[in-house]
Amino acid sequence: MAGITIEKLSQSFPNARNIVRSMPNTPGQIGRGVTGYLFAKSPEDIDRVLIEKILSSLGPAHELKEENDLDRVTAISGSGPAYLFEFTCALAEAARAIGLSSNLAQELAVKTISGAARLMESSDLHPRELRDQVTSPNGTTQAALESFSADELRTIVRHAVEAAKARSFELSHE
Repeated sequence: MAGITIEKLSQSFPNARNIVRSMPNTPGQIGRGVTGYLFAKSPEDIDRVLIEKILSSLGPAHELKEENDLDRVTAISGSGPAYLFEFTCALAEAARAIGLSSNLAQELAVKTISGAARLMESSDLHPRELRDQVTSPNGTTQAALESFSADELRTIVRHAVEAAKARSFELSHE
């Protein structure tokens, strides 16, 4: 609920026992999302259990301490699926640019991303360690990763997250 503050919700629902503001994400559609949420006031135990049960049906749910944390969650998990979808589009486009058919490019991009995500999720290793397992010294992956570094991929991603967080904060204070 980017931009809809607890104060606004409380005004809209003045007789509510408690208000919960949450930020789920689209993978919740398949039970693989992650949701941040915040109560307007300290909830009764039964309310906490009920909200946790409802929101965890979408995937992991995390109770937050302050409303500004929802802007941070929005920038990462709320908007994050779009970042991955955009990267997948870029990967498929690059595959087409080097001569692969459109169908094969799309399948390779989607299956590579989803397979890597599943591996990351099922592994006890840090994503950096998984990356290093794929990277041979002076190999093809190293060449690509050096290109990411030269183009400052991590800076680009950080700027995107900061822009999403700032916009979420703006929406909350309009």
